[in-house]
Amino acid sequence: MAYWFTVATLAGVNVLLAYSVYASFMSGQVSIGQAAFFGIGAYVGASLTVLAGFDLASACLIAGFAGAALSLVVGIPTLRLRGYHFTIATVAFAEAVRVVLHNVRYGRPRTGGAVGDQWLGPDGPVGFRHINYLNEHAITTGQFALAVWIVVILVLIGFFALERSRTAILLRTIAEDDVVARSIGIPIARYKVVAFACGGFLAGIAGCLYAHLLTFISGNDFVIHLSTIALAYVVIGGSQTMWGPLLGATIFTVLPEVLRPIQEFRLELFGLLILLVMLFRPAGLISAGMVRRWFGSRRKPNQATPQTV
Repeated sequence: MAYWFTVATLAGVNVLLAYSVYASFMSGQVSIGQAAFFGIGAYVGASLTVLAGFDLASACLIAGFAGAALSLVVGIPTLRLRGYHFTIATVAFAEAVRVVLHNVRYGRPRTGGAVGDQWLGPDGPVGFRHINYLNEHAITTGQFALAVWIVVILVLIGFFALERSRTAILLRTIAEDDVVARSIGIPIARYKVVAFACGGFLAGIAGCLYAHLLTFISGNDFVIHLSTIALAYVVIGGSQTMWGPLLGATIFTVLPEVLRPIQEFRLELFGLLILLVMLFRPAGLISAGMVRRWFGSRRKPNQATPQTV
């Protein structure tokens, strides 16, 4: 049972990471740099609990703000770029952060332990070990899974409210055509930066939770592959609605574990399922049209887009 609680926790972390991509996706920006904010959140959160004695909730919140701050560092100068230029810039930034995390060393000597295991904190290529907050506070895998999914539910409530707000209309307008959006008075740079920072915040929280789940992290955990998988969660689940990232991340985290009994073929079958989705559901498993049919739309068909901000 503990194994499936761990899978549920990882699914929740991946859902948060998917929503970090979706936040900037709403404004038309495709980021493959989420691994950087995820990694910074992991290192900051683990450092706070291991080295500074913070509780996990506070560490996750601060890790989220660290991810948001880092996203502003890369977002403010690069969000003026369009299309693939912005995407390539986020790829380069994520790789630079990975190299830094892979080589950074800070902390203090650790008393006891085996020879060669005398450091508390990140130790360069050796990695960041002894992230034992859950064990030290007797938090079970089931309790941690519940806590992670409570965070996911809070994020879902936030996006549910956002998608029914005027801000979502403005973000979708920017995503459709930023030239038109600028011509009707929408400050597109401001909205893109805020959306990107919200994505960094969510990735930072996800990274903190991920570090405490694994108890060991290293810079090589935060490669570009992680960002592309997070983007795949959104694209395959459905990028037109908030339910897409939830469905995509959950299914494609749990499905490989369900298929584990056919270990020889599970990766091939997993890839085949992704291919079938892309061929027959190009808008993703859940489209905006499906959501409108299921829940109805608050906007009337002839409701105009706001002309001023």
